[in-house]
Amino acid sequence: MHGSERSTTIAKAAVCLLVSAGTIALCAAPKVTFNGYLDADVWGDCTGNYYTNNELDLGLALEFSEKVSAHVYATAWSANGENPGAIPARYAPPSERWLSFLFDGFDITFKTSMGTFTAGDLVFQHGKFNYYFYKRLSMITPESFTRGVKYSIGNNVVTQEVLAGVADRNSSTSDIQGVTNLTLGENHTLGLYYGMKNDVTADFSDGTDFYAGVEYRSAGPGVLDIKADFGYMNPAAKELPQTYSILLEPVLTLGNFSAAFTGFVMIDDNKLINSAAEQFKLDDEMFFYLEPGYSFNDNFAVGLPLEYHAVDLDNEDDNAFWLVPTLYVYPFENVQWWIWGQIVKYRQEDAANAYGIGSEIIVTF
Repeated sequence: MHGSERSTTIAKAAVCLLVSAGTIALCAAPKVTFNGYLDADVWGDCTGNYYTNNELDLGLALEFSEKVSAHVYATAWSANGENPGAIPARYAPPSERWLSFLFDGFDITFKTSMGTFTAGDLVFQHGKFNYYFYKRLSMITPESFTRGVKYSIGNNVVTQEVLAGVADRNSSTSDIQGVTNLTLGENHTLGLYYGMKNDVTADFSDGTDFYAGVEYRSAGPGVLDIKADFGYMNPAAKELPQTYSILLEPVLTLGNFSAAFTGFVMIDDNKLINSAAEQFKLDDEMFFYLEPGYSFNDNFAVGLPLEYHAVDLDNEDDNAFWLVPTLYVYPFENVQWWIWGQIVKYRQEDAANAYGIGSEIIVTF
């Protein structure tokens, strides 16, 4: 082969390789990652009744580029069983431990120089509790699902998010909400939440829910972290009252010793329902929780939750004091095992004490 022919052949081969590489790059499969949350318990009430509650949330992320990604979510949850339960220590029977996975949402995300757009199934809840018994619940808005679009933009000081779409309440309710996050110095943040749900088949005044709330967080190198929330809810349904909610959750850490506190109260403007907290799937209109704790090392700790609960502020007979000694085991990062006992003393004089003992595993990935 002559030199010129050989050069031409090599050039052609190089072009083919470049074209092939470009085609492969264009057609390359997206980067796939998984994330999730697993929480499962077993407990008994010391009267012969046993319960097993589960929640497994799985997320699948498909990253097509640094700016474009898609996400799919699925959930196996005791609340979807024939006899609904929930994490932790609710009342799902062991016979319903084998749960089916259910579709929980899908979205796509575009990152641009003008902000980030997300379209699809959007989930939000504001005012989440640190308190262990309500760790999957919130007091500004309950967990809400909207199919629509979300836009967010911001910098290191302020971010703004706007969401609009169709709520999963019925076939005629739209959802509009906003979130403003402010960074107030190195260790302080403030979140503002506001929005409404509107049923287009009803008059605006009769078919619109309004909510607003604020959350302050202080965290840093000091010994005290603070989380404080205020929420307001004005439901459209006439049988539900307006509610005002206050939540305070400081955590004090001194070496191996710690103390976590939660104080919560929900006040309604009338007495149309037994408990305003039912709107948020809470059991209490008011409760106080204090847990002094001690960490022996990175793998073992103990805590002694002391709690006072008021289901309905207008009925002192349903108030109760809880004592919940707990052993915490941390085998590895993001893996937890809690072993606990419980004594419940009711304020009602002729009510017998209640007892419980259980185990809970928690894994995040």
